[in-house]
Amino acid sequence: EVPMDAPVVVNEGEVDLSSSVYAAARPLGTALLVTILLAVDELNPVKVLCSYLRGIVVERHVGCLAALLLSVLAFNQRGRLLYAILRIFFRCTFNNMFFRSVEIVGLENLPKQGPVILTGNHNNQFVDGVILLTNCNREISFMIAEKSYQRPFVGFLAKAFHCIPVARPQDTAFAGAGTVATDGTARLRGQGTRFTTQVHAGAQLEIQAQPKPLKVKEVLSDQELILEAEAAEAEGGNCRYKVFPKVDQSLMYDTVHRGLKMGKCLGIFPEGGSHDRTDLLPLKAGVAIIALEAFSKHGLLVPIVPVGLNYFHGHKFGGRVIVEFGTPINIPESIYDQHEADKRGAADALLNLIATGMRSVIIPVPDYHTLQQIYMVRRLYVSDGLKLSTERAMDLNRRFAVGLFRIMQLALGERPEGEQASNSADAGATAEAAPELQQPLRPEDIRCIQELRGELEAYMATLKRLGLRDHQVRQIGWWNVGDLVGRLLYLLITMALGIIPQVMFNLPVLLLANRLAITEQQKSLKGSSVKLAARDVVLSYKIIYVLVFVPFLYLLYGTLLWRFSTWSFRSILLVLATLPFFGFMGMKASEQGIRAYTDIVPLFMRLLPGPRAEQDELPARRAALQRRLHQAVRNFGPHLGDLYRQKDVDWSKEISQCFSSSSFGELLAASKGGGDLELKRRSTNTSTRSSCSEGQPER
Repeated sequence: EVPMDAPVVVNEGEVDLSSSVYAAARPLGTALLVTILLAVDELNPVKVLCSYLRGIVVERHVGCLAALLLSVLAFNQRGRLLYAILRIFFRCTFNNMFFRSVEIVGLENLPKQGPVILTGNHNNQFVDGVILLTNCNREISFMIAEKSYQRPFVGFLAKAFHCIPVARPQDTAFAGAGTVATDGTARLRGQGTRFTTQVHAGAQLEIQAQPKPLKVKEVLSDQELILEAEAAEAEGGNCRYKVFPKVDQSLMYDTVHRGLKMGKCLGIFPEGGSHDRTDLLPLKAGVAIIALEAFSKHGLLVPIVPVGLNYFHGHKFGGRVIVEFGTPINIPESIYDQHEADKRGAADALLNLIATGMRSVIIPVPDYHTLQQIYMVRRLYVSDGLKLSTERAMDLNRRFAVGLFRIMQLALGERPEGEQASNSADAGATAEAAPELQQPLRPEDIRCIQELRGELEAYMATLKRLGLRDHQVRQIGWWNVGDLVGRLLYLLITMALGIIPQVMFNLPVLLLANRLAITEQQKSLKGSSVKLAARDVVLSYKIIYVLVFVPFLYLLYGTLLWRFSTWSFRSILLVLATLPFFGFMGMKASEQGIRAYTDIVPLFMRLLPGPRAEQDELPARRAALQRRLHQAVRNFGPHLGDLYRQKDVDWSKEISQCFSSSSFGELLAASKGGGDLELKRRSTNTSTRSSCSEGQPER
């Protein structure tokens, strides 16, 4: 006999129906009770009250009083009400219109109450914050550049979402008067300069031919000042310079700490600005200062939750985004103790922890091409027909990315610092238990990796040239004329359904927004030294212009109907109210049409004998590439330790070991550029067969 209070054991992946019903019982019961009270006049409290006060109070009086009180309450809570309305609006538009899908992973890692700091990578200028605001179960106050906070449309949204403005030195930078000359010392002399009025202690100077900005220690006169560090001597004599004024951030820090004391959630993009790179930029110290001073000044232990925003075609409408919340970072006691004596050192140590945590929720690769290779390797590695969850797919992507980095370290004869420091007994035991972790790769192993990577790139290039996607290769053997006819009909149907609403309600705005976004992209690229193509601003400005222009387009249509039609005002309002629905349906039909078009292109190419022969060879080529990949994983997997053996990986440990030894970008570049010659030399010194060739027994 099972006791009534015995816990219910639920297997992983199953749903505990009883607990779900229990959680919904109270709101469901309340709703049913209210329905009964409203449906039965004898039980309706308002009607019962009015029946006793017949002639004095009627139902309309109660309704008017309730409406008045509701208006007062709404006015009092207007900030929270506006936040909730905008949150619902952007959740609907972002998750269903601007993006094809928004998937959330690891939301349980975000504490449901208490102070917390979210740190995210910044790959989409204004979109990143809105994605988190609308898909997080807590209200977030993001820190935003004061320059953006003062803009008309963006500033309105920032104020509505309770963002905190941050004055940045680069936003108030200006070209200094005259020129300056450096002589290899900390003393800076100017010609035609006005240091006493334009420069103050604590400001930074960006001087031509200097690798980084230089901080001013003391201003002596209009033509002379002292820097905090020595400046390299310039060969060309006098140079132009730019002044970055010192910004007083005390008010901002007070506002942030006040919010944390109230248990609020703070959002920060610690890279300082958006970019379109695949790895992180160096983090700014602000997030570390906030977290450390929250404890030293207010006694607050604030966890830091890293958030990864992983975009797929993030600069286009209809892309995908996976938002992954990582394990909270609880600041160690040692860093708090260090902060009392060495604030800069403690901040740097905490920034290293934060950077490690942030890299554990993205795919850390040096460039976009390598990222595409990682995705292709994951698709080839997974068994055909197996559908991975988003969490498992991201985990596998990360294993291959970090595994590639480890393999390149072994190929170049390097080892992570985490493994180099193996003086302890535990490290020695690990090395003894798994000696393959310490063995460098043999020349034939290096050659195998190069051959496999070359085959992968050739396969990807063939798919791109033939207009195919990897998932379509398995279907090539079953394609016939019927597939071509069926998909052509589907394309015509979707075009017929979507062309009128798309052309009338969406296309004018999309064309204008796209053109203006390209202009903003070019402007942003010219003003930045870290952006590759400034794709991070494209979608943000597309969305801004769409949200601004769509109401004007609908207003134009309403004016035309009022001026040139005989419809009543009510009919015109009804038509205008349905325009968003038809625009949405037109957009969805167009999306299906675009997918149908991409699917039909390889079917048309099969009508030509050359492409048809290439397509027919692809399934066997893909299968052979899969076998080589699986064999390579079996051969090199033991070199990767927990990445290969463990189901659940401690990503903070793995990432910290990788990125502590050398730069990811430099190491990956070594396999493509000058380092490639050394790899080839080492790999061709022997005639031994490659260890990952098909049929080679496992080592």
